[in-house]
Amino acid sequence: MHNQSKYHALLTGRMVMAVFLMFCLAGLSGCSSFSGPYGRLVVNSDVKELFQRNEVLPDHQYFYTESPAWPRVIIGLHTDYTLQSDFWHPVTGTPKRIKQWLDFEENPRPYSVPGNGSDILDENGRRIGVWYALKNARDRGTVQIIDDRTVNIILRTAPERFLLFRFRQL
Repeated sequence: MHNQSKYHALLTGRMVMAVFLMFCLAGLSGCSSFSGPYGRLVVNSDVKELFQRNEVLPDHQYFYTESPAWPRVIIGLHTDYTLQSDFWHPVTGTPKRIKQWLDFEENPRPYSVPGNGSDILDENGRRIGVWYALKNARDRGTVQIIDDRTVNIILRTAPERFLLFRFRQL
């Protein structure tokens, strides 16, 4: 009889946990603020080279995030699209500005990983812009398609690894 009560307690605990997990998952899926179709970023070495040549694409509006002196990410979004986000700051894209940003990148902090370039694609795989991560090539983004001509790009930063130095006592 004693083993049977342990079995029922174990079974009851598992059932309670399963019900709890179902409610959590239902709550998370129902409360998501990111609904609708999504685009994606696709790494493209041509985009990286475009930025490294300080080229500015015609018919593109440029945005940056974080510092205007050394942004974390630069995006160029085709002017047919509107970026709906308070996170990104509009900037006039010029070869001189791109050069300043990339020249600053040549002396990166010890925890940074050199930049990368990606195409920004809509939900149908059409290129709607370009992405260049200056501070960390592992930074990625989520491309949320709000409507036919409105997008939101949510930055997902990669954890930076700080180098720890050990000094020997002389």
